[in-house]
Amino acid sequence: MEESSSSSSATMLKLTASNYSIWKPRMEDILYCKDLYEPLQLLGQKPVGKSDDAWSILNRKVVGQIRQWVDQSVFHHVAQETDAYKLWTKLSSMYERKTAQNKASVIRRLVNLKYRDGRSVTEHLSDFQGLINC
Repeated sequence: MEESSSSSSATMLKLTASNYSIWKPRMEDILYCKDLYEPLQLLGQKPVGKSDDAWSILNRKVVGQIRQWVDQSVFHHVAQETDAYKLWTKLSSMYERKTAQNKASVIRRLVNLKYRDGRSVTEHLSDFQGLINC
C-alpha cells in the first residue's frame, strides 16, 4: 500500500483492489475536511441556490481528489468518469464487500493468511482484522 508523504493526508493510501474497506472512510474524511462532500452527500444533485458553474467546479474538485488516491491498477476503471457521485458509486459497486466475487476473495485471503517469521503478532493480527473488516 502506497502512502502519501504530504502533511495534510499523511496516512492516506491509494485505493487498490484489496483495500477498499480501509480506503473508503479515509477518503470520506478527506472530502469532509476539505469541504468537498456535497456532491456525494446530495447524491449528485445540484443544491438549490448554487450556480451551475460553482457546482461544476466543486464536482470536478471532488473527482480530482478521489482520483488522486486511486492506484494505477484501478485508475483505468474510473479514468473517463467526470461526475463525482457516479465515480463514487462505481468504486463502491466494484469493491464493496457485498459482491460474491469480493466475498470469495476475502475468504481466499483468510485461508491463505499465515504468520510470517520476523513479524510481530500485532502485525499479523492487524492483517487478520483488516480482512475481517473488508
